[in-house]
Amino acid sequence: MSRRFPSFEIASLGSISATLITLIAVSGCGENVKFNNPLAKKPAQTQATSKPAPAAKPAAPAAKPGPSKEELARRTMIRTESIRGGTSRFSSGKSVGANATVEENVDRLRTEIASSIDFAPTLIVWVVDATQSASEMRQSWSTAAKQLYSNFQTNGLPGGKASDSLSTAVVAFGEKTIILQDPTTDLPAVVSKVGTAFPTDNSGKENTFATLNQVFDTFGPIKQKESRELLVVVVSDEAGDDWMQVDAVTEKANALGARVYAIGVPAPLGRKRPEVAAQETRSDGMPAMLQGPETRYSQRVDMKFSSGGFGGDDVDSGYGPFSLGYLTNKTNGAFLISRLRSSQWPGSSMRFDDETMRKYPPQYLTEAQYQAKLAENKALAALDRAAQQGQVEAMTYPASQFIVEDEARLKNALDGAQRTAARLEPLVNAIYDPLAEGEKDRDKITDKRWQASYDLALGRAAAAKARTDGYNQMLAILKGGRKFEDPSHNTWKLEPADTLEEAGSRLEKTRLQAKEYLERVIKEHPDTPWAYYAEKELETPIGWKWAEY
Repeated sequence: MSRRFPSFEIASLGSISATLITLIAVSGCGENVKFNNPLAKKPAQTQATSKPAPAAKPAAPAAKPGPSKEELARRTMIRTESIRGGTSRFSSGKSVGANATVEENVDRLRTEIASSIDFAPTLIVWVVDATQSASEMRQSWSTAAKQLYSNFQTNGLPGGKASDSLSTAVVAFGEKTIILQDPTTDLPAVVSKVGTAFPTDNSGKENTFATLNQVFDTFGPIKQKESRELLVVVVSDEAGDDWMQVDAVTEKANALGARVYAIGVPAPLGRKRPEVAAQETRSDGMPAMLQGPETRYSQRVDMKFSSGGFGGDDVDSGYGPFSLGYLTNKTNGAFLISRLRSSQWPGSSMRFDDETMRKYPPQYLTEAQYQAKLAENKALAALDRAAQQGQVEAMTYPASQFIVEDEARLKNALDGAQRTAARLEPLVNAIYDPLAEGEKDRDKITDKRWQASYDLALGRAAAAKARTDGYNQMLAILKGGRKFEDPSHNTWKLEPADTLEEAGSRLEKTRLQAKEYLERVIKEHPDTPWAYYAEKELETPIGWKWAEY
């Protein structure tokens, strides 16, 4: 790839055409619609045509072999069919995928409700986040739910089903769980309840999975006693502070035969929380707004870029936070992404093309399965270890100009500059060392997301090590004595360069390793967030050279 990515800026999204997409088949990657990616090449323009449906054939073709388990798992991440007819998401009308509102996503559940009550009487439990940060989402849900049930009250339930075919309960949660509406088939009562103001929880805590556990314990027996289907819909802008309970809660949901849906915001790629300021605080002083990552544990090293600049580190992953994505995936529900215009996250964060990102779904593995993957591959274990380290600063503006007035002053200046590298060196090594040690198992990785994540991590860590250690070594060389080629010069300047040969063969080898892995990401994973980060890392030369003035 010879082109450079443009500097970080987000274009206005505009209107993207789409038909709505099947819910049951999917969890994660939001609606998987066309993302606004400023890095992607523009596709060739094609003229859409409309063709009449072909006549039905008298005999169906022979059945093909069923898909593999892996293919089935990936399909649950990708919406490919429309729930309102048609097969193209880019034909006409407004796209609910690019910037779906909570109201639009609530309306999409109308089809799921219709399908469920057509099969059997159904109990739906709305589980709504009552914390401050979710106030807009909560209000939008209230408006949409009131409209949904008012429509049922006026026009009857879908398919002409009797009113007792649908029972509704409403639960609010934050630090505590509050049942606002016991199960009822009284539609006017539901309209009244969902349209009233919710209590606000100011704790900033989201005990999402403790609430879901209580929901299943409370409403599961009702489901069984009344022989109803059980649909649970979580409305929240976070992942849940107690997300580690997800495996147990998922098992309980499946034991009951419950399907779980979630309406929420996308996770920041590889991060628990984005860099934007949180919209609430917690009463216990702990960090608020846990909104990611999209994988069970982060697979992204937390390193700043030497190129500096504003923005570019946060990327809209296109998938919900792992906890709710996993739960909805494993219960045959769906995670429906809402991107609120007034919310700081995801706001105008960078987004990437759907057709590309659908090739990189998170692996929805249990805790035991995830740990087994790490145990059997040293590269994956190294990536996991490196991604758990704290944030590493970049050498964005290190001291680079040294005036030779006398040896004592030069030595003091060089000693001070070397302290910068000495402070960063152990932090960089804590990330680089395990990744380099696990390199022998790199070629055993088969999952595209893990391939891209490992290669980017090792490339960036090697670049940071080459820059940091190279800077320190180049200063040591000057400290050991270096003569000006031009006697009239009295200043040495350390400049970024695509070489570290003067610093020694070991560091030059590390620089070349960084270059190899970063370029590999760009080549093998084009137009992805990983390629973007690799390009951004390469914006600054990895080596150093001395220039005299």
